[in-house]
Amino acid sequence: MGLVSTFFENPAVKILEDRLWETARKRYLGAHPSELRDGQGALMRKVRTEYKDAVAATVKEADKKLRASWGEFRQIMKEQLKAALSTVLHMSNIEWYAVEIGQLPFPSAIAVPYPLLKRMTADLLPHFLRKRIDFENLNEETLDALATYAVEQRFQEVLEEARHNHEPFTLGSQGHRFTVVEILRRDAYFLGEDQHHSMIDMVILSNTSGGSSDRDRNYEKAAYRKWFDEDRKNRRDDRRFTGDGWEIDVEELKSWAAKP
Repeated sequence: MGLVSTFFENPAVKILEDRLWETARKRYLGAHPSELRDGQGALMRKVRTEYKDAVAATVKEADKKLRASWGEFRQIMKEQLKAALSTVLHMSNIEWYAVEIGQLPFPSAIAVPYPLLKRMTADLLPHFLRKRIDFENLNEETLDALATYAVEQRFQEVLEEARHNHEPFTLGSQGHRFTVVEILRRDAYFLGEDQHHSMIDMVILSNTSGGSSDRDRNYEKAAYRKWFDEDRKNRRDDRRFTGDGWEIDVEELKSWAAKP
């Protein structure tokens, strides 16, 4: 955090300021690449000297606007996260997931990395916020900071509630219905084209396409029980998530994992 942060306690403003300084650092290095040899401490002193006024002005303006809309944001944050997550899943394609049980095009269970869903939800959330009158005057950087704060604070809660409530989600345009049945922490998975597995948090979704009504959760509950009573014991030993379709860099995918 920079000196400006000490005067602004709003957490989204602090996120914004950190990003502004990182952007400033990259811009400065682009103009002065040789100064990287001086070390990060010396480099950042020069960056702060050159950009402190611009960063301070941007942060001050963002803080002023966020103070007026912060209460509203806190009230709608969870609701908007739910909507963004549901839209991410709906915009995805069943072929983009790792197949846990069964075969395409109608697998019984599929999986996707938890950090990927979190990142995609954060990327989409500004689109939802921008539609609301209290946030239409915020710029992209500030909306992105709000989205980052929201997913850090409430994304896990939103996903866990969806799992607990057996909430149905529609994946893709073909109307495939799935429900979250488990979040596996440090699960063993092959990523990309790697020949050695990594440990990564994975979200497991079970097929509930037989259900016909959002009010009738029998299919969702049955899928939940089937996963724990039967499917979980028959997971593939060669399970692999490639990232195809999600438009993410393979290196970013691997950065979310810890080697075993």
